Amino acid sequence: MADERFIAVRDRAYDLAETGHFKQWAHVAKALRNEGYRADLIDQLDRDKLAVMMITRCCVQAIERLR
Repeated sequence: MADERFIAVRDRAYDLAETGHFKQWAHVAKALRNEGYRADLIDQLDRDKLAVMMITRCCVQAIERLR
């Protein structure tokens, strides 16, 4: 069950990143907190440096697509 919650947070992070409204992971993480996702799950995702890099990359690519 905890894995499902983590996967849901990670999936939502990618969804947010792909909107083009965020420049980097820190902004996505703040949006997740504002949406009420558990801080421990966001922190767990933050410790996954590959995921953070990929989410930030999604942010940059989404912004570029919108230009």
